[in-house]
Amino acid sequence: MPVTLKQIAKSAGVSIPTVSRILNGRESGVPIREQTRERVLAVANELGYKPNLLARGLVGSKSSLIGVIVRDIADPFLNQVLKGMYDAAVERQYRLFLGHVGQRPDTTLDYGSMFEQYHADGIIVMGDMQDDETALQALTSQHRYVVGVTDRTNTRGFPGVYADSFHGATLAMDHLLALGHRRIACITDQSISDGRMRASVYEHCMREHGLGDQIQVFETTRSIESGYQLGLEIFDDPDRFSAIFAATDTLALGLIKAAFQLRIPIPDQLSIVGYDDIDMAQYTVPALSSISQLGHNMGYRTTNLLVDMINGALESAHVDDIILTPLLVVRQSTTFASGYFDNVTLEK
Repeated sequence: MPVTLKQIAKSAGVSIPTVSRILNGRESGVPIREQTRERVLAVANELGYKPNLLARGLVGSKSSLIGVIVRDIADPFLNQVLKGMYDAAVERQYRLFLGHVGQRPDTTLDYGSMFEQYHADGIIVMGDMQDDETALQALTSQHRYVVGVTDRTNTRGFPGVYADSFHGATLAMDHLLALGHRRIACITDQSISDGRMRASVYEHCMREHGLGDQIQVFETTRSIESGYQLGLEIFDDPDRFSAIFAATDTLALGLIKAAFQLRIPIPDQLSIVGYDDIDMAQYTVPALSSISQLGHNMGYRTTNLLVDMINGALESAHVDDIILTPLLVVRQSTTFASGYFDNVTLEK
């Protein structure tokens, strides 16, 4: 593995941006002491750092490369977004290369260093990564053009393309409440900010309808297996709830499998609405009602936003976020609550 700027910075006791400026000969608004410069160069030499000469030759020109740092490459929704990013990249004559972070947000800096060595024109950060703010701040100090995409609930130092998570969660809850459900549970991943946001909207909607005493939030990780295992645990009492708002479709898919195994009919006994509208949502049995974040469109617009910034030399501070409005897609996994029509008077 090539020596990274992060390794040099750690050994020399300085920041990654400082290492980058010294090794690449960049001027800095803050003067770098000669002693610091010599220490960084000595550490780089000791570790065997080899600069990318091709990238050095491209300084001042474009490489037509975009680095993509993705939270979880196995996430079906992020795959939708990635397809949109790829389609736009092909149209704009750019190439993408991927870095998978997973559960290690500190590797964000490693990928940032690698992308710099290969002279990427810009970087896209996919997904809301747990405990990633420090790494992202360092990333933006290294690279001029950075764009975020998908789940975000807080303001960052760079623009991005996001769906309105508050609106999407409200759509899901309004759908279940309109069907007459009152015993509604929420399944979410609280380690991710959008998961916390959707759970918060769920609680707000329940209280707003006088159902504060019915609030039930279950926490797990956002995977099909996690949803399945949790379903096996919480489906012990058929009267516990009549509907579930799952903060991701992957959780919803696991819940559907658990319900099938325990012979709980969906939607007759239990309605489930998911979030993301991943490609396989329409092929579950029954087909999953879900909140669409327009994943392909989101990715497509992200690449175009970044390329426009690069071509126009636009600073992040002068570029606004693009906020997409989620849509409710109703399929067969949700229906009216039992007894809904008991108090409905039909006209003759």
